[in-house]
Amino acid sequence: MNTARIVTALVLATLPACATLAPRARAPRPEVTPDGVRFRFFAPAAHRVQLGGSWPENNWAHGDGAVGEANIGLMEDDDGDGTWEIVVALPTGRHQYAFWVDEATWQLDPGNPEQVDGGPGGRASQLVIVDRGGALEIR
Repeated sequence: MNTARIVTALVLATLPACATLAPRARAPRPEVTPDGVRFRFFAPAAHRVQLGGSWPENNWAHGDGAVGEANIGLMEDDDGDGTWEIVVALPTGRHQYAFWVDEATWQLDPGNPEQVDGGPGGRASQLVIVDRGGALEIR
């Protein structure tokens, strides 16, 4: 019986540590707002996150000019919780996107299961924006 109490005590002692290792809730999939589409990406260790996409103004974070702007698609983590956010005005249609993290790796959107071949990393997240009676929505 002593062994059972010791094992129980050890299990109970490790539960708080397990909770810190558990994955956090990921950022939700993109959503339509009055100002455009809100993209969120959870990356608490990142120092810089940019949204890269297939629409001309972004051109995978290179912009639509001959010389790219370093801050195109730059996301913000306003409250320091690790959730980076940006709102982009997008027209109806199909849009591919990915997150450029610390200018080193392209990451797909874990909140959006729709993926296609394409983009700088070979795969991209995709969303389809449709007009439903004058209101935009993501299909």
